[in-house]
Amino acid sequence: AATRHIMDERRLRLMKPGAFLINVGRGNAIDAQALCRVLEEGRLGGCGVDVTDPEPLPPEHPLWDAPRMVITPHISGQYHLQETFERIVRIAGENLEKFLAGDAGHMRNLVDFETGYRKKPD
Repeated sequence: AATRHIMDERRLRLMKPGAFLINVGRGNAIDAQALCRVLEEGRLGGCGVDVTDPEPLPPEHPLWDAPRMVITPHISGQYHLQETFERIVRIAGENLEKFLAGDAGHMRNLVDFETGYRKKPD
């Protein structure tokens, strides 16, 4: 909730004219209707998003036709580097071992469901 529409129309208009907005995080961080208006006016140089709100983006949504808009199909989290894939598998394996041993409190990268972010270590 704290980041929903953090990029609202006011903030979009505060961006430097011609700037590019990139979002590969949370789709609802950007107010899509405001983004459409700002792109239509030519204020931004462009926008690229890998996440949308809603997701999937309905075929009739105006973002599909917004000028200088690039939408990718939520693929930014792919494992383009073998090292990334191996790290994720290693952390998952370590966490599984800790969970099965009854040591869930020491697992890595746990999510704090109240904030929606990673829990801070105790």
